[in-house]
Amino acid sequence: MILTVTLNPSVDKTFEVPGFTPGGLNSITDTLTQPGGKGVNVAFMLRALGHEITAMGFAGNGPGRFIQNSLREAGITTAFTLLAGKTRTNYVLLDPDAGVLTKLRSCGPEVDPTDIAMLRSAYERMLGMADMVVIAGSLPPGLEPTFCAELVRLAVARGIRVALNVREDVLNAALPARPFLAQPDLRDVVDYRDFDLVDHAGLAALASHIAKSAEIAIVHSGENVVCASGSELVTVQIPACGLFGHIRLDDAMMAGAIDASMNGASLTDIAQISVAAALVAASSPNGQFASRDDVTASIGLVEVVSGA
Repeated sequence: MILTVTLNPSVDKTFEVPGFTPGGLNSITDTLTQPGGKGVNVAFMLRALGHEITAMGFAGNGPGRFIQNSLREAGITTAFTLLAGKTRTNYVLLDPDAGVLTKLRSCGPEVDPTDIAMLRSAYERMLGMADMVVIAGSLPPGLEPTFCAELVRLAVARGIRVALNVREDVLNAALPARPFLAQPDLRDVVDYRDFDLVDHAGLAALASHIAKSAEIAIVHSGENVVCASGSELVTVQIPACGLFGHIRLDDAMMAGAIDASMNGASLTDIAQISVAAALVAASSPNGQFASRDDVTASIGLVEVVSGA
């Protein structure tokens, strides 16, 4: 069983607004409402690849029930810690004419020490059934970055591999705990510590840096993906893909990499499969993929540009 941890899930509402004009009257031509949060997205995608999944994290009222029900309908077991506050809702305005996304992101409900202790207790119970743990996404107010490091240590101490896709401060705190796979969340990020993410050399240096602590590191710029393991580096190119899929591209990439690594794939195969998964998600109306066949069919479209 793969245990996915989403500490700050959301309901994501996407509105398609051609010719969006700030301050003007705009017409919505299409609306999509779906569960969100990086770990939730990865849970759906890994389930589509045939894995047994248990999803956990914090879930508040209203939208939190929608998230849990949607996961269960997909055949995913849920073990969320319930909050008194209301789970957040994020909004995206998509202007297909201009090719522009406008994101409106909320912080989520605050958690207190009692909430945190309850989640930690549930997490330790779930570890007894887990083959891998995935921790992904942002933190709710009231939760310190070191909490994720604690979750990694608890799993690693039991010999369970952990995959991380989190922000810089959270990842830096967790790397000493030696996660198996680490992918920094680089949305809207240009500089990561002293690494320049604009050019390939900076991406490769960051991937190598992370690979000193994680067995596999994945870093991408939106055009290239660099995978590192020890001293080995593989770079693959992301084919041009539709605007909508970029919303969940990172999550599809993570799901593909986790699946490939669990099947004992080489670093080159992990890189190609992760990008193939992102490519399929990018062309999907809901930013996800439906089956393993979808991903397999797209591997041939992913070019290895170095390190093969």
